[in-house]
Amino acid sequence: MGTDKKEQGRDPFLEGFGKLYAGIVAVGVLCVLVLFPLYFRNYYFDILASKYLFYCVVMIGMFGICLLAAIAFLAVDLLEYKLAHTKAFLQRFSLKALRDALSPMDWCLLFFLAVGIVSTLQSDYLFEAFWGNEGRFTGLFLHLIYGVGFFLVSRVYQPKDWHLYAFLVVAMLALLFGITDYFQMDLLHFKVEISDNDRDTFMSTFGNINTYVTYVGIVLGCMSVLFAREEKGWKAVLYYVGFLIAVMALIMTNSDNAVLAIAVVFGALPLAVFRKWRGIERYLLEVAGFCACARAIGWISTAMAGKVIVLYGFFGILIRMRVLLLIAVLCLAIGAGIHFGIGWADKAKLDRDLGKRYVAAWGIFMALCMAVVLFVLYDANQGGNAQRYGELGSYLHFSDEWGTYRGLIWRITMEAYGKLPAGHKIWGYGLDTLGLLLFPYQNMTGKIVGQVYDSAHNEYLQYLVTIGPIGLFAYISFFATAIGSLLKRAFDQDWCMMVVFGVGCYLAQAILTINLPIVTPIMWMLLAVGVARARRAGD
Repeated sequence: MGTDKKEQGRDPFLEGFGKLYAGIVAVGVLCVLVLFPLYFRNYYFDILASKYLFYCVVMIGMFGICLLAAIAFLAVDLLEYKLAHTKAFLQRFSLKALRDALSPMDWCLLFFLAVGIVSTLQSDYLFEAFWGNEGRFTGLFLHLIYGVGFFLVSRVYQPKDWHLYAFLVVAMLALLFGITDYFQMDLLHFKVEISDNDRDTFMSTFGNINTYVTYVGIVLGCMSVLFAREEKGWKAVLYYVGFLIAVMALIMTNSDNAVLAIAVVFGALPLAVFRKWRGIERYLLEVAGFCACARAIGWISTAMAGKVIVLYGFFGILIRMRVLLLIAVLCLAIGAGIHFGIGWADKAKLDRDLGKRYVAAWGIFMALCMAVVLFVLYDANQGGNAQRYGELGSYLHFSDEWGTYRGLIWRITMEAYGKLPAGHKIWGYGLDTLGLLLFPYQNMTGKIVGQVYDSAHNEYLQYLVTIGPIGLFAYISFFATAIGSLLKRAFDQDWCMMVVFGVGCYLAQAILTINLPIVTPIMWMLLAVGVARARRAGD
């Protein structure tokens, strides 16, 4: 019997060190995806600083150990192989080799980091822009860790299913903890010293509800895909339970930001699963589950008034809608009809390719919905007819008070940006220096809102002002190309599609939230793991 050429081409020395690097990176991945979400030090009082330090220590530790392994590699290669492997490795960094090795996604990330460096160097507050110490610690230093970490994990990490299962199990623990906060149980005594006015605005191990809901949105996106695409019955049941927990946790946050994650899941999921009857059936079950959970929370809020957090705003309206129960019953009935009517005699029919006709039909439906939304927004704002839409009118009409004064912070952010000199308009004011730029507005916002702002409460607007339009373009381009690379494998790799929706929910909510080293590191790591899996699938 002949030896396989592939086996003959293997180098035990390189394989050994490759496994070593992969093992080091795997520990870093698990620390961020599994330990980081639950980590805290002094409850909510230093949650931002403690999470930031934990992440930095883990990532820098991973970089440092990989560097030590590289030094060991160099020493062994020098003594045993006269640097043959090192010379071959260095050849990969020639201009031609880099052009061939780096994808558009990689170039976009390098461009984004390069703009961040330029922006920091030309900032009036170089120290603050580097460390982010006058904001939320999201300066150049943290962005370099994001970037280097992404390159290392996406290339070296060897995907293991159990790593992602562990991520999901821990996510369920974090969400269940948040659900107990809705019932005001405070199991871990996080809120013992929190004032009564602030108790309901902090949840789980993430702090502010708007930060926590970003994490819940990521988990919701992940669970929605896994359930919709899973063929094994017992796994599907577990994923559905996880999906329902995520829905309950999302509604109980009482954060209107969650609407954007819900829009991604129920608006985009059919594009990924409507090529099979099973996907259509599972989507209907998810709609039914969402509606049933909303109504159940409505009943709980009435029956346990005074013992649970009062829901207001969008979710306060949602949980009172009686039509949700009818929608849930209809979706369950149609889903059951598909399962038993089509799959009863031959279950294989549920997974046969239906072509793109249902996906195309949904695409047309979503386009019509977007047209209606745009018209309603125009009518409520330019037409002055916000009152026509009842309780939803306050969400449709933009003003300084919109979105708990997000309208105000967006307005003064753009006003301050408009006053910048040309250089700062192009390259930005410096990463995480928005609070310094908005210093002249502190008296005004203090009188109106009772607080000062160091963030735009819109990640994209924040990047526009802090690293300029070029940096914002690079940032968006990176995520667009990264998601594009995942989608090439996502239709036959469930984990890749899971990452697409998890990251997609984060990016949607970023329109209303702050980029913080409490949840953002999880998103970067999840994306890197997804890209690593996609690359391995293409080998």
